[in-house]
Amino acid sequence: MRHRRGDRLPGALGAGGLRAWARRHAYSLLSSLGTLIRQPLASIMTIVVLAITLSLPSGLFVALDNLARMTADWERLDTLSVFLASELDDDQALRMASRWSAQPDIVAVDPVSPAQGLAEMAGQLDLPDLTSLVSDNPLPWVLEVTPAPAADVPTLMARLEADPQVDQVIVDLRWLERLDAMVALLEEVVALLALLFAVAVAFIVGNTIRLDIQHKREEIEVMTLVGATGSFVRRPFLYSGLWYGLAGGVLAWLIIRVGLLALAEPVDLLSGAYASGFALQPPSMAVSAMLIGGSGALGVAGSWLAVGRHLRRIHSGR
Repeated sequence: MRHRRGDRLPGALGAGGLRAWARRHAYSLLSSLGTLIRQPLASIMTIVVLAITLSLPSGLFVALDNLARMTADWERLDTLSVFLASELDDDQALRMASRWSAQPDIVAVDPVSPAQGLAEMAGQLDLPDLTSLVSDNPLPWVLEVTPAPAADVPTLMARLEADPQVDQVIVDLRWLERLDAMVALLEEVVALLALLFAVAVAFIVGNTIRLDIQHKREEIEVMTLVGATGSFVRRPFLYSGLWYGLAGGVLAWLIIRVGLLALAEPVDLLSGAYASGFALQPPSMAVSAMLIGGSGALGVAGSWLAVGRHLRRIHSGR
């Protein structure tokens, strides 16, 4: 069966076009890598600068992630330590504990007698004979109040402090709330730094590609005169930017891993001193992929901006 001149064979032409497209991109990919290898000192300097730039916000993110894992294992429920007036006797303190435990915004009330408090203090100070040395126990009764999950802790504190038989109310884990607020602030700072350093990476790659374009300006002008398209001229420089970004991301990942290994022993010693099994964890697969892939994308973006600007200047005759 014969075809007219205008007929097409989509399958054959599509397969051939795809193979030609793949060959062109493979050639550009490998030739751009060869260009980086042929100038090792300049390439290494650029990659090291990129790695340091990328490792700063990434390392802070990994540190915050480890801090979040460490604090996740700590007790999250606020406990109110209510110090009663010193003149209250045992019966009065126990009646208060029973009355408070029946309130809807309180889960439990654990009374701590002066004798128990003195024994705990002796254990913390490693002075087992402290109770025998103190003839008159100065400690008051303490009621450990556990609020309900939905309780308004500030309102509950104000109500307990208003009781004339209460001397002082202390929130034991208020410092943990401050730590959470500090971590949230640091997360915002890391996000801002990541944005700024991402822009810096794109500019570093763009400036490096700009220098390569300056060296090949005459070659590019000749190619454009013989009909080379913008995509043909742009392609090898984009792949160079990709190689720079990927290499910088991999080196940044290695810097973070080496840093974690260097800190592993001191962190283990500190963890052992507090009888904790905490250990530093490396960046997850998702974070590693985001670091390396994102740096490659930033390299391509910086190259695109640099090549586009210089192509416009070449076409305008400047």
